[in-house]
Amino acid sequence: MSLFSKKKKLIVSGCSYVDDYAKSQNMESFPIWPKLLAKKLDMECINVGKCAAGNKEIFSNIVDEVVKQKNIGLVIVMWSEFQRVSFYLDRKKSWKSFHPDRDFLTAEWQDQFYNSAKDNPLKKEMSYRVSKELKAFGMEGIKGGTYDSIRLMYSFQSICENLQVPFFQVQGPNPIMSKKGKLGQKELCLNILNSKYLDKINKETFLGWPIMPQISGFNIDYHLDLINSDRTVLRISSEDTHPNGEGHEIISEILYDNHKKIYS
Repeated sequence: MSLFSKKKKLIVSGCSYVDDYAKSQNMESFPIWPKLLAKKLDMECINVGKCAAGNKEIFSNIVDEVVKQKNIGLVIVMWSEFQRVSFYLDRKKSWKSFHPDRDFLTAEWQDQFYNSAKDNPLKKEMSYRVSKELKAFGMEGIKGGTYDSIRLMYSFQSICENLQVPFFQVQGPNPIMSKKGKLGQKELCLNILNSKYLDKINKETFLGWPIMPQISGFNIDYHLDLINSDRTVLRISSEDTHPNGEGHEIISEILYDNHKKIYS
């Protein structure tokens, strides 16, 4: 449809919880929540989400789209993991996002399958090489990623309020999947509580704020587990915890119910 379509637009951005993850993994596709919600709202769906996107990429893509589009009915950001980093590559005219902690450790683990580290193809990739330097200088920590993400959240809220467009924010996957386990979760919660923006985020439009159950919030991962802790029911599998078709239907219902409550 054109920029001047009479049908209002639903604009969404996020990571693999927003993009067609199943298709990207060569699995059988199913309707994902942006399309399901657009049908419920009778809106045109514009999905700028991308698998593995970091929050800076997610923020940039949706703000660019909001500024470009007309006749906006609703804008939704589903935020990703806080420790992912994003860089815009001028030569490729596209974004590159990755998780320094996870990508570095994965490549190191893969060494066991090769005669030497030099033979490990993962160690030749940009994500590993940049991750190694970020870790060397202590630039991949939980605190920095948390504060950067919360600033983006508040900025997105401020832009939508200024443009007077209806919007929601929600945290998709657990914001941190650190090797520190419960210690990482505790550090994350303390960083959120100590943020200067804690009380500036609108809880009505940010569903589940402050996003962690330990501090009376929720994210989509937690919400799906609360409905059914058996990860073979609402997830692709017990190992692959991305929402499956039923999980996406539940996400669309959560957003639809809140839209009716706040904007109808």
